[in-house]
Order: sequence, then C-alpha cells, then structure tokens
Amino acid sequence: MGKYYNGINGPFTGKVGRAVGSTWKGIPVLRAAPMKRTKPFSEAELRQQAKFRIMTRLLKMATPLLDLTFRQAAVQMSGFNKAFSYNVKNAITGEYPDLKIDFPMLLMGRGDLPNAGSPLVGCLPAGKLEFSWTDNSGKGKALSTDKAFVAVYIEDGQKWEYDLNLALRSDGACSIDLSEHSGKSVQTYLGFISTDDKDVTDTVYTGAVILPEKNTILLSNS
Repeated sequence: MGKYYNGINGPFTGKVGRAVGSTWKGIPVLRAAPMKRTKPFSEAELRQQAKFRIMTRLLKMATPLLDLTFRQAAVQMSGFNKAFSYNVKNAITGEYPDLKIDFPMLLMGRGDLPNAGSPLVGCLPAGKLEFSWTDNSGKGKALSTDKAFVAVYIEDGQKWEYDLNLALRSDGACSIDLSEHSGKSVQTYLGFISTDDKDVTDTVYTGAVILPEKNTILLSNS
C-alpha cells in the first residue's frame, strides 16, 4: 500500500499496483516494480552484466574515496555511482567473456582542477612508494595548498590503499607505506584536491609497480 503525503498528485512511498514510490537524497522517485523475465539474456546484456560485476568488485572497496573525488563531477548521484558509470564506459577492455580492467584508462578522481606536471612513482626501501611531481601552482585554479592524494590497487588481494592527506602540491613529493604488501604488483594513481575538498583533478595513472620484498636493498643507478 502506498502512503500519500501531498494529495493525489504528490509523492508517495511504498507500492501501488506496479508503481513503487521512494525518495533518494530527498528527491521523490517513482519506478515500476520489476517483472519476471522469461526470455534469455542477449550477448550484449550478458556483456554489460559482466562489466558491472568486474567494476563493482574493483571499486567497492574505494567507495569513501570515490564519494569525495568524484563529487564535483556527480549530479544527483553519489560520487561512487559517477565513478562507476564513467569507468564502466571507459576502463574495461576485451571481448566478452574475456573482459579485463584497462588500468591506464581508470580514473580514481574527476574534476577540472589542474593536475601537477611530470608525475612519477618509484619504490623506496621498507615497502614504500614515492610519488613525485612538478609544482605548477598558479596554473588555472591550481594552488600550492592543494592536497595530494594517491590510490594504489593491490592486484593480488583485490584491495585499495589510499591516502588523502599526504602532502601539498608545493611539496613536490610524498610517500605511502605499503610494506604489508611487499612483493606484490600494484597499480598507482595520483591526484590533487583543494583544501575545502570542492575542486578535484582527474587522476593521473602513474603506472604498474612491483613492490620490493621486505629487507630488499634498492641500489641507485649512480
């Protein structure tokens, strides 16, 4: 039974016939109840379902990050949902059923704040990753006080490690401790967010890295 709040034409919650009323972020939503499907799914539908499963598994552990770093790009949806929508369309490659994530095309943040120049990533002793960049404060809306954030996907374990408060744009470098994942292959991303968390950069893919094993001594090329 539906519950009417504003008369016959007002929003309602609940179910009346096949109409289902609810609210989402304060917005009245009316939808039809799902009908039982009788015909088989087409290959295109199966492909889309597979893409949804792949992207859900990849992004669900980074929901708190994406709700913030995609907030600027999201309109009447959560940041996570915007990230999911963008990456399903742009960051899956291959032919069904052999689909996989296209990590260089994946975005872990989206916005119009300029990213820093010449982003790089490298390994440090004790299982740390160091990210470096060129300070381009003053380019567009870029400020020296913008906060660097990194996102690292550990492929063996399907886990994200990220940090939103590692350094400032003006610092030119930051590091993140991943010693518990030593010896594993990771995918890395760098971005920046304004001090009020309103403006965000598109993240930059900084590459795939194999973390050194514990107690490994890294030798320089000099």
